[in-house]
This record gives sequence, C-alpha cells and structure tokens, in this order.
Amino acid sequence: MATLTTKLRNEYQALFDSCTVGARRQDAVAELARRIKRSKARYAAVADPLGIPWYVVGVIHALEGGLSFTTHLHNGDPLTARTTRVPKGRPADGKPPFTWEESARDALTSEGFGSWHDWSVPGILYKLEAYNGWGYRHHPECGYTPYLWSFSNHYTRGKYVGDGVWSATTASEQIGGAVLLCALLGGASMNGHPGPRLLQLANPDMQGPDVVTAQNLLLHNDYGTFDPGKPDGDYGHNTADAVRRAKWELGFPQAQVDQAFGPKLRAYLDGSQPLPADYQARRRSRLSEGQSEQALRAAIVRWALWGVENTGSIGYSENGPRLAALKTPGSLPLTTDCSGFATLCYAWAGAPNPNSSGAYDPTGTNYTGSMLARCRRVPRGAVKPGDLVVWWPPPTGHHVAVVVEAGDDPLLVSHGSADGPLKIRFSTETDCQARSKARAKNATFLTVF
Repeated sequence: MATLTTKLRNEYQALFDSCTVGARRQDAVAELARRIKRSKARYAAVADPLGIPWYVVGVIHALEGGLSFTTHLHNGDPLTARTTRVPKGRPADGKPPFTWEESARDALTSEGFGSWHDWSVPGILYKLEAYNGWGYRHHPECGYTPYLWSFSNHYTRGKYVGDGVWSATTASEQIGGAVLLCALLGGASMNGHPGPRLLQLANPDMQGPDVVTAQNLLLHNDYGTFDPGKPDGDYGHNTADAVRRAKWELGFPQAQVDQAFGPKLRAYLDGSQPLPADYQARRRSRLSEGQSEQALRAAIVRWALWGVENTGSIGYSENGPRLAALKTPGSLPLTTDCSGFATLCYAWAGAPNPNSSGAYDPTGTNYTGSMLARCRRVPRGAVKPGDLVVWWPPPTGHHVAVVVEAGDDPLLVSHGSADGPLKIRFSTETDCQARSKARAKNATFLTVF
C-alpha cells in the first residue's frame, strides 16, 4: 500500500473516532500512556530535529521496544549489536554498542518519518501501519491490525507470531498504537465517549441502545424507510448498507456516502437539523434519477425470464469469456455461469453494474465476491424484483440468482448447471445450496439500487 488514499484516510479517521477500550483494559492503557509521557523530553530530543511529534516516537518505542532504552527502535533488538531481525543490520553506519538516540534516528529516517509532513491522525496511523507492514490486510478475519487496534473494539484475535508466520487463533496482548495515540491525545476511548459514538462496521459488531436508536431512525423518518432490518441493536451489514442508502438519498456529497452513522445523519433523520440547501438539491436530482428504478428492475426481470425461455440454448461454464455477449443483448447460443448470467441481465437492462461502480467490463472482476462488495445488503422482507441473492460460504460467495418475484419465499431465476436458467423458489434453492459441495447454507440479499 504505497499511498495514503482518501479511502484509507477516511478509514483511519472513522476507526479512530469510534475506538473504544473495555473497562478491563483501560487501566493498562492509561498506565502505559503515563509512562510514555514521563519520557517526553527524551523522545522530543530525537523527534524535534526531524519534525516529528514526540508522542509518535513514544508510541513506536512502546510497540517495538516495550519502552526499554536498551533496545533498537527498529524492532526491539539489543543495542549491543546491529539488528538481527527485520530490518536486519541496522544501523548500517557506526559501531555498536549504539545509544538509543543513534538507533532511534536511524530507524525514523530509514522509514521516511523525517520526510513525512502529514501528522494528522490518519497520517500518523498510516505511517505506524507501514512501519509494521501491511500483512494484516491479507487477514480481514482478525478485524484490523493489532499493531494499531489491539485492546480496542476493532480487534479480536489473529496475529503474526513470527516473521511471516500467521496464527488465526492467537490474540495480541500488546496495546495497539492507535489505542495509545488515542489515550495520549485525550481521545474518546479513554473518556467514556462525551458525545454520541460514531457507529460503523467493526469486528465484533458494535452493539448497544444507540444502535437501536439509529436503526429506528433509519426505519421511521421524514425522508422514507431505508430498510435496516429489525432493530436488534447490532450494527451489521444490513444496518451499514441502510446508512449508505440514507446518505445517498438525503444528498450527502458522494465522498461522504459511506456506512458510518454519525451525528450529522442522526440530526437530519430525527429532524433536529434541516437538510442544507445543497443537500436538498442533490436529493432532488438523485430521486428524479431514481424514478427510472422501477423500469430498470422490470427490464432485469424480463431478461432473467428470457433466460428461462431459452434455457436449451444457454450452457454453463465458469471458464472462458463468460461475458462475451455483453454488448450483444439476447445473443444465442450463450455459455456463462451464475454471476455471468446475472451480470448480463443487468447490463442488457441498462441497470447499474452490480460488480463495480464503473462501466461494465468483460475482462474485469465479475463474480459473487464483487457483487457482495459492490451491492447494498437488504433484509429478506425488503427484497424487490431485480435484486440478487448470494449463497455462502465461502465469504466471497458460491452462487447468485436473480429475484423475479418478491414475497415470503421469493421466486428466483437461477443458472447453476448445464440445464440452463430455471425458475425456482428461494427455499428450494437454499436447500440445494446447503447440500452442495460448498455447503453454502447462508444467503444474503443484495440490491444495486
């Protein structure tokens, strides 16, 4: 991850704003923060000439050296020799034993801290994660990297127990850098949240009465219902996707249309603040565009049923050019798979791409995983004709079908074998998927609208 993108910046800020530490851990975090502060002068002596905030050096020292001034800031190896672990052979200049200050300057300059100028919270967290490495982003099952978020609501378990050695069951017992930064800067996690917390997807899910309040506001407000599902106090994907839908319909700028429920959205939904004029203008424009949604849904259904009518001419294959007919609607014979068929129904209908925010691309990523990433989750009771349903595991999805008729047991068009597309009830398809080799017994309803 070479650059601090807008998306990554927003992620860091949202995580920091919603970071909480359980009561059992708060004393340990506060004590370590006090120890860091006691060495402020020594950290500043190294940090100030490089233009780095002293507390950034203190956090790194806690993470890498346990606040011991007898170890390298690079990785905690003894100062009596050059580093032997990654990064190996530091400092390259000079002769051991090194002073802590010599080692610290080398560590900071070699990692580019001296040339870094963004000391906002996202800028600091980006440099800290880069310092440790991006490997945890290959293991989303652990939540977020414990190097930053251990001891917080954003991390449960999973860590590297050696260089390149991953354990999914081991939990970090080290306080994360973002948690320490939050404590050093007087962040909300150590102050009991003086104001409403920012609600967002986390691992484990955020829960509480404030989530119930948010879910009820998403269900009942002056702007319409946004389908978060039954108010259960659990901030899961249905609630997060309902938030994204609400922000879009209320006219939030596109860059702010995300899955985080904060004070601004709360105020608009509960009526304590009116929508600003520019929000109202975007809302009118987006709702006028949405008037064609019904026609697009009907077109998706027509193409799905066309598949049933022509089932004898539609083969099944997960290989080859699955979207070869993308620009030639109704081409027969046709060979594709479940996600390819669903994508063609959407493309031929002129509907938004269910795989990405960009244009349809036959060479791009077009499968159940991209649909789960792109589309908004909806509760089963809110599903409409033209929506999709994906069965899993695996987490990237195993099979997708098109909804052609809503109801308690929606009617689907499913293309999952050499027999071609067929009409099938949701309950029947679910039984079939549960008995499949993938044991895909779970289903998620999706909408791109």
